[in-house]
Amino acid sequence: MIMNETIRTEPGLTLKDEEIIRREATVFAVRSMGRLDRRKVSELIHNLRARLGDFYSDVAKGIFLDQYMLEVTRSLTDHRNSAHQGQPKPDCDTEVASETLLFYLRQELGTLPLVAHQKYESSASSRTKVFVSYSHKDKDILAEVQRHFKPLRTDIELWDDERIKVGAKWKEEIRQAIKSTKVAILLISTDFLGSEFIATEELPPLLEAAEKEGAVILPLILKPCIFEEMHHLNHYQALNPPSKPLSAMDPNEREELFVNMVRQTKRILNGEA
Repeated sequence: MIMNETIRTEPGLTLKDEEIIRREATVFAVRSMGRLDRRKVSELIHNLRARLGDFYSDVAKGIFLDQYMLEVTRSLTDHRNSAHQGQPKPDCDTEVASETLLFYLRQELGTLPLVAHQKYESSASSRTKVFVSYSHKDKDILAEVQRHFKPLRTDIELWDDERIKVGAKWKEEIRQAIKSTKVAILLISTDFLGSEFIATEELPPLLEAAEKEGAVILPLILKPCIFEEMHHLNHYQALNPPSKPLSAMDPNEREELFVNMVRQTKRILNGEA
């Protein structure tokens, strides 16, 4: 669903721009892949990197790569269905080439801002909230997240534990908020990973909602930590690479990261991811 063209996804990029980028990526994929074999993979990657040079922002490059990857995956699925009764065949040259190409595409995407997708296309309509899970030692970053969602306060319901009123049954309020969470933003730091409350009360229901009910997990790496060692979390692609945490970014890079966070959240809530 493409909305009003003046809605911005990042400075200088609109949702209409994203539609154009995805269309360009689809055309490029169809023209470049042809009959794919393993000898063509390095040439494809070289041509792809040259094509990415046409885009100025990392977000635009990420969108182009994301769509290219979708086209490669779709082509591989079609090949398996037509040639191998829908099953993988490890010695098939086309399959080896496709998997190799996907490997390189994942590496390229790992250096760029996240383009998020829901694991399931359908989910309970009651899931509408954006839940922020964080350590209270990272409260300054929570304030930044709140600031970036504020312009969309009439469209997006952002929930964090500052919403809990004095005297309320706070554990029950958190449980109820999680039950209606569509997007969970995790502010990852050593303090987050070491929090017993987060590990026992917040993460289990959020991860279950992601696995079974179409919720989406968006980790944001605040500081150097052992995120990559946390096997229950590290298969969710972070908004920024663990090698470049928020603490290592200059002010402009931080703003771009937060803008992409809001952009991806809006896409998911609008059913565009």
